[in-house]
Amino acid sequence: NLTGENKKLFNEAKKSLEYEEYENALKNLEIVHKNVPDDYDVNFTIGKIYIIQKHEVRAYKYFKAAEPNSRLGEFNYLLALAAKYMHRFDEAIDNFNKFKIYKKEFAKTTPEDLAEIDSQISNCKNGIDFTANPRKVIIKNLGPGINSKYPDYVPCVSADESMIIFTSRRKNTTGGQIENDGHYFEDIYYSVKDDTTWTSALPINGIDINTESHDAAINISPDGQKLFVYKLPKGTGVGDIYSSDLKGNVWSEPKSLGNNVNTSAWEPSATINATEDLLFFTSNKKGGFGGRDIYVSKKQMDGTWGVAKNLGNKINTPEEEDGPYLHVDGKTLYFSSKAHNTMGGFDIFHCTIDPISGEVLSDPVNMGYPINTADDDIFFVWSADNKRAYFSSEREGGYGEKDIYVMSIDNAEESKLVVLKGKIKSCDLNKPITATITVTDNTTGKPIGIYTSNAKTGKYTVILPSGKNYGIAVQTDNYLFNSKNIDIPDLKGYQEYQDTICLKPIKVGSKIVLRNVFFDTNKSDLKNESVAELDRLVNLLKENPTINIEVSGHCDSDGNDDYNQKLSQSRSKSVYEYLIAKSIASSRLAFKGYGETAPMVPNDTPENKALNRRTEIKIMN
Repeated sequence: NLTGENKKLFNEAKKSLEYEEYENALKNLEIVHKNVPDDYDVNFTIGKIYIIQKHEVRAYKYFKAAEPNSRLGEFNYLLALAAKYMHRFDEAIDNFNKFKIYKKEFAKTTPEDLAEIDSQISNCKNGIDFTANPRKVIIKNLGPGINSKYPDYVPCVSADESMIIFTSRRKNTTGGQIENDGHYFEDIYYSVKDDTTWTSALPINGIDINTESHDAAINISPDGQKLFVYKLPKGTGVGDIYSSDLKGNVWSEPKSLGNNVNTSAWEPSATINATEDLLFFTSNKKGGFGGRDIYVSKKQMDGTWGVAKNLGNKINTPEEEDGPYLHVDGKTLYFSSKAHNTMGGFDIFHCTIDPISGEVLSDPVNMGYPINTADDDIFFVWSADNKRAYFSSEREGGYGEKDIYVMSIDNAEESKLVVLKGKIKSCDLNKPITATITVTDNTTGKPIGIYTSNAKTGKYTVILPSGKNYGIAVQTDNYLFNSKNIDIPDLKGYQEYQDTICLKPIKVGSKIVLRNVFFDTNKSDLKNESVAELDRLVNLLKENPTINIEVSGHCDSDGNDDYNQKLSQSRSKSVYEYLIAKSIASSRLAFKGYGETAPMVPNDTPENKALNRRTEIKIMN
């Protein structure tokens, strides 16, 4: 029924569609729609374009305008899709059933076609159940500083929630290229939190991070110093997973995770545990259960990633699984799936895993409505304290095709974690320095995590789940190491420790406390938990063969003065003898007990007395 200029614009739009130029087509169609709002072909075509662009919610009103003049067939399927994403599940089921009749009676169909329709109907029934029993959560859009009218997704949030890195398909993408779906190529952006507000997002500052091809952020390590990115090199049809390290305020050139992770198939997502020795990633390589599956790989002694293992059919299905995220508790794995009991598109699920092997221990549980919707809900990550979660979703009121949202839960159970954070600096120059932070399980003597402070700011973040006695050693070249002991056998909730660590230069007069050297009460026999700390001291002496040290023992003020003197002498001698047994020349060593004569702090509280009970070393010459 179109005539004149309206007919001309409509025909131009159809030509644009032939070349998949969706924005140009929509521009002309919206002009025609304004002039002829009830035309079936115009409404149907606009709605169909929005379906192609994954804007199903926008498509709904156009299909409803076209409905009075519709016929049984494809229209019912597209209207059903749009109604489902609007959570009009009964209307969606009615139209899916109409389309099923059409396919059976008037069109060539296959069992796979009918199974797909039945799956859509099942999604709608799940949606009816979930929306009838909503979870008590608050979900907010992160706002225009981060979200745009373009797709914004995959939030990568540092453990202290001071920075967010994410993927966007904005018009200012590097290279300016447009994909077949009408959206620009992916680039990586970041924003920092200013009190409670996120600053306006900027392209990430890095070496070959954003290129003319697809570049997407997929995960950030808990300490905020390693970023995992998805890259699609030129001339390849599929992308792989790379990692980049933060050097000051610049991200380094991304490096491939190697052939045990990356293959000739598609590897788009990954997550890493707090100790950075277990990697969970997705791939659609052959041998899986179908589509993208989730795999786990363990870090080898040489730093490479080992042979990947499929997580099995508790999680993986013939449909798609993606967006894995391992909570910093090390045992709760979140992921998104188009199968299980989803409402449609990707829904977010969680399950429990073995923190050592990565084996799946429980069946996946749907996170429920309104976290999940009938559209894609994916890339879900928690804050360290377990009170907020960030994820990607398309829902009413958003700015673009996908936006990033934050969810909060009233009275949420806090994570049983300690987040140790602060800055590392040199004592002599009072300037930030790069240092290695080694976390050891004192019970086993095995290192369970190695972290690095930021070279420019000295910032560090370490995640410590409850249940262990941790030895923490901070060290760098030309400085004495600094040690801490954090024993959290049964933590009741989430705790943050802010601590500036000062490293002393290796020179005469410098001394440090060995916080991870332990003795039984009133005894001088070294406990097994002391081995890692003492071996660190052995290495320091072997790497610096010209220095001589004194080992000193100290007690608090409790007990008899003479007894404390003898106990401290005996304890310092035990350390001295350990060093000699490790081939350190006795001529380089001295030991002395000071009893209670040299307290660090007043002996007025149990905490202060614990600080005064200590073993020290001092560089003598």
